[in-house]
Amino acid sequence: MFDYSREQIKNALDKHPKDDAVKLGSERIEEIKSNPLLKGAFESLENCKKFYKDRPLYAIPFSMFKRYEKDGDRSEFEYDEKGYFIHRGHLKTWALSALFGDDEEDIARLEDTMWAICDEFTWSLPAHMSGNQGIYVNYQPDRYTIDLFAAETGQALAEIIQLLGDKLNPLVVKRAKAEIKKRIIDRFLYGEVSDFWWARCTNNWAAVCGGSVGMAAICESEDNDKLADITVKLLESMRTFMNGFSSDGACLEGTGYWNYGFGYFSCFADMLYRRTGGEINLFDDEKVHLVAMFPLKTFFYGSRTVSFSDSGSYGSLGLGLITMLSSHYPDMVVPSTAKMGEGVEVTGCHRFALNLRSFVWCGKESPASSDELHIYPLPDAQWYIANGKANFGFAAKGGNNNEPHNHNDIGHFIVYKNGDEFFTDLGSGEYSRQYFGKERYTFAHCGSQGHSVPIINGKTQVAGKDAFAENVTVDENGIKMNYEKAYREETLKTLYREFVFDKEKTEISIKDRFEFDKIPESVTERFVTRVKPEVCDGVINLETSKGKVSMKYDADKFDVTVIPNEVGDHMGKPFTYYSIDLCVKAPQKSMEFGFSIN
Repeated sequence: MFDYSREQIKNALDKHPKDDAVKLGSERIEEIKSNPLLKGAFESLENCKKFYKDRPLYAIPFSMFKRYEKDGDRSEFEYDEKGYFIHRGHLKTWALSALFGDDEEDIARLEDTMWAICDEFTWSLPAHMSGNQGIYVNYQPDRYTIDLFAAETGQALAEIIQLLGDKLNPLVVKRAKAEIKKRIIDRFLYGEVSDFWWARCTNNWAAVCGGSVGMAAICESEDNDKLADITVKLLESMRTFMNGFSSDGACLEGTGYWNYGFGYFSCFADMLYRRTGGEINLFDDEKVHLVAMFPLKTFFYGSRTVSFSDSGSYGSLGLGLITMLSSHYPDMVVPSTAKMGEGVEVTGCHRFALNLRSFVWCGKESPASSDELHIYPLPDAQWYIANGKANFGFAAKGGNNNEPHNHNDIGHFIVYKNGDEFFTDLGSGEYSRQYFGKERYTFAHCGSQGHSVPIINGKTQVAGKDAFAENVTVDENGIKMNYEKAYREETLKTLYREFVFDKEKTEISIKDRFEFDKIPESVTERFVTRVKPEVCDGVINLETSKGKVSMKYDADKFDVTVIPNEVGDHMGKPFTYYSIDLCVKAPQKSMEFGFSIN
């Protein structure tokens, strides 16, 4: 994969002009501005301008910088009105406004923003700096840590200079170029591989960090020898990134992280493709093709999506990204259930590369779409995804408890109907030091206590590569597995779970089988929902304004308890979910239970 030699890369760079990869001509800009498919995108850009126009640029206070080391909180530094991402919101807004408009005030605001970002002590987040208290011990190396957002910042500044440099004050350009060189390009080119753990990892970091460094280098470098050296190093990162996907193309981090990681991979691959006149083509690989197709399989009615791991239950597909990928893969057909995102985020992380390409990559026609119901067995990922009639969606998983952004969730499932989530995945909690530390599995989002899986003798699933599903079969009808290894319960010999889905009747049948060496003290079948349950004799009803889903069980075998729980979402906003606990009345050494959901 990506077996291009340094000589091939250097020759291709020498043969083709840089401007083709990094410039936008006036005619192309006018085409973009007149594209009717981008009407919503330009409206959202106007909303950004209104939002940021009256928000001043602050120097980020040291008290906010040190907050993460103090108590693990990330939100203040990152999202406060004086924080990190406000600067990136300004940068994205005024760069895009200046690119597509002619207001001198937009240029002035962009220059102020670039100057403020060059003033920042570090472009990295405190949460990503190496080691506990590392920044205080290793001042300079940690200051120039290349994390996700330092890399994105360098990329954004480098591309903005290429697109708008002739409109910007030369001093601003000169200073920004010096910071990009020092903090990103030279840091990567002359750093040790050990300085960049992400260069050999298999999650989104490899693509976002590597892709951003690569784009910054293509924009900034006038030395093709040096650029070839950087590209060779980065292709190794791209290989390891692609190795993180299953052989059927699934992203175990979920659709949201596919958008992020594969989105930045695609930005870099496209820029490299254009910089080399198509001679270095990372899209010309079947594994990349399969990964590109993955998100088309994950959507349910109402733009709900498979939300395993730290992914969200709502999603969208970037109109520009899908359009560009369709030029390489004509078989891409977007499900009509997926929302096509065409706008510019007002708040968030403000990823300039992706926001820019939502305009630049968008064609004059929408990608092909389909209303067909599909079932997607993904045997290597051990996922089963199915769309049934009446806007019914179902997904279940096996896997292991050492996956990217891992949750202890082997045997877990989700159910949607008419755009509402009835059996739920809690998604990600608020990111903090504790969330990514030793306390991770005390959070309901991550521990199996917050998933629809059994609790055995009071024990939940454990984390680690030794906790995995085996004898897994995934086909058109459903998924079945043994997953006793997910639990550290010595008396448990067998734990078998089988899901069978009837897409015509929109009915899920679940069969669980337990075998023990001795009679267990307790076995609880836990099911998780955000909908307040109504418990009847042998039936649990979940009803919203959009529909009703019922689960049938044998009332003679279980005592039912419903437990309300309050947790926070990814942004810290509280919500309530319910644990439906079916406690076995008379545990036996060998037991089998059946449940049906429709």
